[in-house]
Amino acid sequence: MRASIMKNTQLYPFERNKYYYGMLLSVENFNAEQKYMNDKRRLINRLLHGSGVVSGLNVVRIDEQTISVESGMALDNTGREIVVASPVTKKLSMINGYNSALSSGSNSYVYLCLEYNEGEQGQAYDLAGGKNGGTHDKIKEDYSLYLTSVEPEDDINVIRDIYEQSVTVFSDENIRIRHVTPRFVNPMSVFEFRVEIETLTRQFVSFSYDIQLICATTENDDSSVLTVRFDEMHTEKKGRYTLSYRLKAGNVEDTDATATVDPSTFLLSYDKLSAEGTIAGKSSVSVIGGDIRDAMFLSGYEKDMDSLLRSSMAKKLYLARIDLLNAGETVLIENIRNVPFNQYVVGSQMQSALLRSLELSLPKDGSESQCAEKAAAAPSRASDRDIKSGICRVDLSSGSLKNKVFYSEDIIHGLGLGSVTILLGLVTKNDGTVYGDPEIFKNDIPQVKLAAKLDPTKGSFVVGVMTTATVLDDYIDVKWTAIRDVDETLNDKNEMKIMIKPNSLVLKPRESKYLEAVCLNMANKTARWSVVPETGGNIDSNGHYTAPVTEGVYEVVAQSAAYPDVKASIMVVVRE
Repeated sequence: MRASIMKNTQLYPFERNKYYYGMLLSVENFNAEQKYMNDKRRLINRLLHGSGVVSGLNVVRIDEQTISVESGMALDNTGREIVVASPVTKKLSMINGYNSALSSGSNSYVYLCLEYNEGEQGQAYDLAGGKNGGTHDKIKEDYSLYLTSVEPEDDINVIRDIYEQSVTVFSDENIRIRHVTPRFVNPMSVFEFRVEIETLTRQFVSFSYDIQLICATTENDDSSVLTVRFDEMHTEKKGRYTLSYRLKAGNVEDTDATATVDPSTFLLSYDKLSAEGTIAGKSSVSVIGGDIRDAMFLSGYEKDMDSLLRSSMAKKLYLARIDLLNAGETVLIENIRNVPFNQYVVGSQMQSALLRSLELSLPKDGSESQCAEKAAAAPSRASDRDIKSGICRVDLSSGSLKNKVFYSEDIIHGLGLGSVTILLGLVTKNDGTVYGDPEIFKNDIPQVKLAAKLDPTKGSFVVGVMTTATVLDDYIDVKWTAIRDVDETLNDKNEMKIMIKPNSLVLKPRESKYLEAVCLNMANKTARWSVVPETGGNIDSNGHYTAPVTEGVYEVVAQSAAYPDVKASIMVVVRE
């Protein structure tokens, strides 16, 4: 049985043993020796390396109620090393803090945290102490995992705190809104003002509010009021969003440009239904005349060591955010986001790799403009996804008279659905191809006109041939080239996605619900629905899903008709 002992968080002042001949060494001397070495190392860890994940510790989902934490190492906020020597698998409900985290939070997510722990082990007989029982002769440095719904402080990422300021202006069980600004800017310079949004509910969130600017204006219209608007219905629901605005600092020095929320303008709604909430907060940016890098450098070193260490003592080490799906009395794991607040320790090897990658990305001659010009002038090669070609044969009646019309069979061009351009050429007897007006080469080829009729809903076309003079051939061969239109190509270059609204569903047996497939960056937005397994209910072409009689968890899939590789799915929990 291992007893828990008090954790050491006081690292200094330092005292070490002064040995001399004939010195009687006691337990206190040996403990002081260990404490001196540990505290020195931990202080160096904390101030030189920081705190966070050093390697590994990836959290993965084993099943709907079980997670696994891979082996790895981290430094806590007092510089103590936390080593997970081998992967650990746990039921979520068996992790400390499970019940309290669910009862005090929004029930839609919890945070998995890692904590340093140590305890006594190794049974020994205390001969000198005269104890009847015994004692322990080892201290095992260990760790513990626990769940919490407590959100971190704004300055949890100490590295980012040197060059940016993060202020939470609104937070409840459904959404959190932060304003992020740079620490320093120069007069009349343009800087980025970010609104970071984290939604914690499956409802669609929308809000708007005004920000009053002092010693700063919006870049485009020089206004002292910045209006922030967000509607989750107009984007893919992914839980984290960033709105970027460009502001211009005033013509001042050694003062602060401020951005203060106007609470009276705050409008909040969930699924288009108005909700109550109070928003407040003020961000400030130091407007300086000197070099910004020097200011950041000095501000980082001006911090008092005691205040730096004290401020970090209570900070948690967040390994993962675990999104939950509540299905009646059962809580299921829906998604896991590792190290949600970027608490990483950037070691020397990682720093070297980042610097090396930066060097490789720079032009060899130091001229970024020349490199950009060359890239812009370089011809681009169309991929097989942009161009397809082939030859089709159109049968003619031998001895066809002038102005006779013939058609090919339906031809699948292979570029999917949507708009494409079809180019046609007449294949000659010597395997050449004539494009344009055939009259120019009337001595070599049959005199015909060519046309193509595209069906964008099928991804196919038909070739039409009209004779302009008597043709003696039984057939002609037509070479066709299909080119995806520019807008289609641009859409295809962007990341094509499908998202399903709602993104999760809990139904009773035989209950029905309409689902919506939102196709992003696709001209053709037709989606085909299916259910996995097939016994998991029925869904029609309009997205009307009917749950099966049998309880369980089923997958509903929406697949793009134009781009079969693009698909999305949601889990449907069927339960009485």
